Amino acid sequence: MSNYIEENLNRNEKIVEKAKLNALALVPIWICGILFFWLLLIPTIKAIAATVRFKSTELAVTDKRVVGKVGVFNTKSLDAPLNKIQNASVTRTFWGRVFNYSTIKISTASESDGFYFPYIKSADAFKGMIMNQIEIYEEDRVKEQAKQMANAMMGGMNSVAQNLNQ
Repeated sequence: MSNYIEENLNRNEKIVEKAKLNALALVPIWICGILFFWLLLIPTIKAIAATVRFKSTELAVTDKRVVGKVGVFNTKSLDAPLNKIQNASVTRTFWGRVFNYSTIKISTASESDGFYFPYIKSADAFKGMIMNQIEIYEEDRVKEQAKQMANAMMGGMNSVAQNLNQ
């Protein structure tokens, strides 16, 4: 797995959670590829493509944004501030239920079609982590705004008090 996420962290940004991929997601694809190899090369080619996609998938939530990348040749990357995430949903197939993996779709304000990250282990827990981090981010933002407002009001009150004393 590459270091896309670590290479794209901003100053003072920390990774809260990295999504774990489940290699068992490749088992049914490779079984079909091996069993039907004699018929056509297509199942084997699909298995190889799925393996490459698996190896190139990264997804993480930091204290400020969600970062991810899928693909090697045709890449699609996500770099969205937490306040721009509109929705995170989980899709699980039959094999996903058997082997505990899912696809997470993350919709942002600018990309309504969403970003798809396959093979995510315990995707519901990771989705919950994203939603919790969004709440923490919003709470911190409101606290910072309140602090700035209080400082501005204190500065205004101090200047009024100085003007009255003169």
